[in-house]
Amino acid sequence: MFMIFPSKWSDKAKAVPVLKHFWDKSFFHYTWISAIYSALNIFLLWLFIDIFKISTVLSSTMVIGGTFILRYLLFRWIKIV
Repeated sequence: MFMIFPSKWSDKAKAVPVLKHFWDKSFFHYTWISAIYSALNIFLLWLFIDIFKISTVLSSTMVIGGTFILRYLLFRWIKIV
């Protein structure tokens, strides 16, 4: 996984109240997982709507609902939630 190695700069950043939360491991996990799921949503919506010709409302409900549940399960698996 992604690790941040201690340095003088990182110690100074952790001292700033607003920045110290961004150095937390769960923040980086949440950011990368969210980026991957955003790309997955776009791909799956394109696939279901344009390729499989499934209705937009039905496709959106299935994809967004499915990836929402999948994201929650992944966050539980890596112990963020």
